[in-house]
Amino acid sequence: MSGYRKIEFSPVDRPERVTPGSAPILQWIDIANLVIDDSYQRELRRANWTSIRRIAANFRWAMFSPVFVSPVEGGVFAIIDGQHRTHAAAMCGFSQVPCQVVQMTREEQASSFATVNGAVTKVTPYHLLKAGLAAGEDWATGADAIAAEAGCRLMTYFGSKDAKKPGQIYGVSSFLKIVDKRPRAAVIAALKHLREAEGYGDNADFWDMSKLMPVVMALAERPRAMALPEFRAALEEFDFWELSDRDDAERTAARRRGIAHPPKSETMRAGILEWIDKTFPARLALPAAAE
Repeated sequence: MSGYRKIEFSPVDRPERVTPGSAPILQWIDIANLVIDDSYQRELRRANWTSIRRIAANFRWAMFSPVFVSPVEGGVFAIIDGQHRTHAAAMCGFSQVPCQVVQMTREEQASSFATVNGAVTKVTPYHLLKAGLAAGEDWATGADAIAAEAGCRLMTYFGSKDAKKPGQIYGVSSFLKIVDKRPRAAVIAALKHLREAEGYGDNADFWDMSKLMPVVMALAERPRAMALPEFRAALEEFDFWELSDRDDAERTAARRRGIAHPPKSETMRAGILEWIDKTFPARLALPAAAE
């Protein structure tokens, strides 16, 4: 068979243990019996409907992969993957679609949604976080708990600029990286200071990802400084916006000269660290108190 190749692999790559779960069943299912679980699935917005209409306009069974579903209460099936093409099939007048049916708990469904859609460009970090929370996955519940303990809220959807409020964390991917790289207590302390400090906790503009994340990262690197009684007052007196404006000006000047400039997240973080170290130089040099 010239031009074709068989499925081959090295025996050394075989995993020591395989736990595949329930075997899938392939069958045609009435669209009327397919449902969407909003606890982990994506909401259909304008861009989604544009995609659905495009699929419907170019509908071909040859390009229709089976819809991934799981049986749920009431004799219906929850769609794990394929709600766009299912909507398109219904739009074209079809009453059934081919499905891959796998028995799963609701938590497993949410986890499967996150895994299946993790590599798909149009599935945002918000969708994956929502699915992770529904599945009770540690990475999602842990990050959510950190934000909540600090009096903040880790968002599972994108909000318009006018709808955003102080304390809401929209930079999901960036926040997860910080949680992964910094001690839990330090991240909570940083968020608490920012949530409660005048000029920060009452200013929705500051909670933009490009401003919030570098500051949280920097503060979490200086837990001793944050523990000082005078830190909050010093933070309120610090002119964050002057630093931000100066950074923007330097970035613009470098761009006009064709000079590479580090990412804003790095330069802002460096600026905050410089301020902390200059403001509390002696105290930071002290050794940690014995327990």
